[in-house]
Amino acid sequence: MATAGTAVGALLFVWAVGALLGGNETPSIRGASHGVPLATTRAPASNPPSTGMIASHSSTTSSPSASPSLQATTTTAPTTTSAPPPGPPQVCPDSVIRLTVTTPRTTYRVGQRPGLTLQITNVGQVPCFRDVSHQLRSVLVRTTSGVRLWSSADCYSLTTHEIATLAPNQTLSYYVIWYGRTSAPGCPVKRATVPAGQYEVVGQLANLVGAPTPLTLG
Repeated sequence: MATAGTAVGALLFVWAVGALLGGNETPSIRGASHGVPLATTRAPASNPPSTGMIASHSSTTSSPSASPSLQATTTTAPTTTSAPPPGPPQVCPDSVIRLTVTTPRTTYRVGQRPGLTLQITNVGQVPCFRDVSHQLRSVLVRTTSGVRLWSSADCYSLTTHEIATLAPNQTLSYYVIWYGRTSAPGCPVKRATVPAGQYEVVGQLANLVGAPTPLTLG
């Protein structure tokens, strides 16, 4: 019995050792027995990105508006070219000079002394100058057919030198009185009273003669 018990004990020990050595095997141990590295049977570890990778990612995905633009813009003021200053005034041609004679009334009695005003106007667009000396300007009374009866220059021997610069639309005025009698160049002593009738008064500057103004003596 003792021998049988010993034999049974030996069998149980052998079975226990065999169970330990040849029992259920796990897949990883089976893989290792075939020479396959254990690392291939494991899922790869998820390692966090390094600090260098984060910095690189943030620099490539940053919004352009997050940092100020480094491009400088230059604004150039527009240049303006001013017109050259006008030159000195030139002589006024006859085409820009208007001569008129005004009088307070258009009708006078025979023997009255009408006041007559000669007006010289620059009707041009630019200033100009003109010789308006006393010996060049005059007021004439004539018939409606053009017969000369009187001139303010006939009995005035005064000689002046008057060069006037006229701005556009500027007018020079000269006042004379007509005594209602005739005259002639050189101012002869014998002069006659102009009778009643229709006459006209004109202004003259050298060879330029203005438009007539009606004048009636009654």
